[in-house]
Amino acid sequence: MYNNNNNSTYLPSCFTYLVQVMGKGKNYHQLCDIKTKSMIYSCGQNPDLDSDSFLIINPSIIPCGLKDLNSNIDMTVINPEFGSNSFGDLHEDVEYYDGDLADFVAQERKFDWVIAPDEWITYCDTEQEQQQKINLVSKIARKGFFTTLKDYKNMYANQRYFEEPFVLRSNNGDVIVLRQREWDNVDRQSWVQKNYLIHNEKLLMCKQYHRRTMYFKQMAKFCSDAGATQFNVEKNNMYKPVFSKVFEYVIFVKF
Repeated sequence: MYNNNNNSTYLPSCFTYLVQVMGKGKNYHQLCDIKTKSMIYSCGQNPDLDSDSFLIINPSIIPCGLKDLNSNIDMTVINPEFGSNSFGDLHEDVEYYDGDLADFVAQERKFDWVIAPDEWITYCDTEQEQQQKINLVSKIARKGFFTTLKDYKNMYANQRYFEEPFVLRSNNGDVIVLRQREWDNVDRQSWVQKNYLIHNEKLLMCKQYHRRTMYFKQMAKFCSDAGATQFNVEKNNMYKPVFSKVFEYVIFVKF
């Protein structure tokens, strides 16, 4: 991280910073276990951790959770923007890939399960980009694709602009996490995501992202267009990102 001209501190990745503050003790691995199981066993699925292959997209603690469940698991982690360093020191034998999903398509490389938590599909500028993401996943996921979404259709007005603040308590000092949505005045489905951290009374500004809403029926249509044969939204157990108080629905797609 480094200081900008406004005497605040800029972070290229809030996720990396929060993982470092939290540390990787007993509680961290318990969280990894809970979050990972809530994802991979959703919608009646039961992946074989001994023989199935996994691709994890986006910074999350899912890779560590999978490794804790089976240290020999066949897993690849990718995030084209951040690269492997954003995941911290998970395990030495995790395969990181700093390229794009399109590379796997070009290589005709497939994975049994593709997992993209924390609303990966909303990190786009346009609908066309969202459709392209789904099309790419449809070409590399053999058995299924897991992701998460909030219910944007039924979001209360006071939830549109700010998420409920989250406090990370740690031996390194408490961190308050604030998330703001700055909606586009023309394209009402688009917003700029602004994240701020307050750690030991110091303000930390995180990288901003352009994002778009995605509705369940909209995603189901995009997945159907990409050849999906199954689309399920988990009704019983919801997924909560490790540094958030806002729950998300787990979605399972089979192509």
